[in-house]
Amino acid sequence: MKQIVFEDMYCWSVFNDQRQIDFNGHLWVRREGNVLIDPVPMSENDLRQLDRLGGAALIVLTNADHEREAAFFRERTGADVVVHSEDADALSVSVDRMVEDGEEIVPGLECIHLRYGKSPGELALYWPERKLVLAGDLVVGAPLGRVSLLMDEKLADPPRAALELRKVLARPFEALLVGDGHSIMHDAREEVLACLERRNDVYINKVNVKDVPWVDAMKRPGHQWQAKDLDPLVGARYLGYQLVRLPQGQSICPLHFHHFGEEMFYALKGDCTLRTPRGDWPVSEGDIIAFPPGSSGAHTFINERDRECVLLALGQELAHDVCEYPNSKKINVFAKADTGDNIYRQGDCVGYWEGE
Repeated sequence: MKQIVFEDMYCWSVFNDQRQIDFNGHLWVRREGNVLIDPVPMSENDLRQLDRLGGAALIVLTNADHEREAAFFRERTGADVVVHSEDADALSVSVDRMVEDGEEIVPGLECIHLRYGKSPGELALYWPERKLVLAGDLVVGAPLGRVSLLMDEKLADPPRAALELRKVLARPFEALLVGDGHSIMHDAREEVLACLERRNDVYINKVNVKDVPWVDAMKRPGHQWQAKDLDPLVGARYLGYQLVRLPQGQSICPLHFHHFGEEMFYALKGDCTLRTPRGDWPVSEGDIIAFPPGSSGAHTFINERDRECVLLALGQELAHDVCEYPNSKKINVFAKADTGDNIYRQGDCVGYWEGE
């Protein structure tokens, strides 16, 4: 078995002459019990390596056609077999656990149900902290360096199956492991988008907001609001699009401004108050508000009316930015898009040679 992407992730393969691609099994080594995914046959050397690594506690099958050597490994390791509920009856091997869309299989590993594919219980797997996705049958790593979808004749509904991948695109990821073909170790999200943009039966760059559910964006008292993140669903590269639903008495965020990113808000429904260092300003349906980089763009919104307010937020997607919070005298440094918040108080500023 080969180590891939992370030190605790392994892959082994068998070549399929009919399709002229590799069929891949994966092993995630973890202290609480290893996870085998879509296991194909192993060589004797790989079996000994598996034993040295601690065997397996779970066997996750991403679809009914990837049952493969599950029965063999279940017998050898005593691992429980996990599958989506809609594929359980199609398997020969005994199923110990059935999962549903969005369920956490083990801590740090989520399942994403992809409908309309080759089998009704098709899954993709997602490691949020690693920004890693493993696709079952729907996404194929071929040709080398690119991805494609499984042949249309194998899918229950090709256009709808393609659009199901929005559930994957909604999650940030860099690497993509595949059950069939070659995995993509960097810029994998862009490859999936490019694959969908090559299709003539769907237009991935369009979505109806009615089809996107509201999700809680913030739950802090006084800042409880919901959002629809649209940009990952439509293939946006340089702009972020978000609908914000602001209930009565709630504020979207602390007063802040960006040093590099520019933002714009459009009031779609209801009224609210724009709070700035220059005073409070009423916002009504149809208003467009620009927030240029720098202190002149400092802003927050608060809904002091008796009904909810819905705003469309548009902003630049930057890998690097600096955000300031005038009321609390804090600075948030975004060194990279995937490193999260790095927040400091301005009073902690030191000289260039401090501590040298």
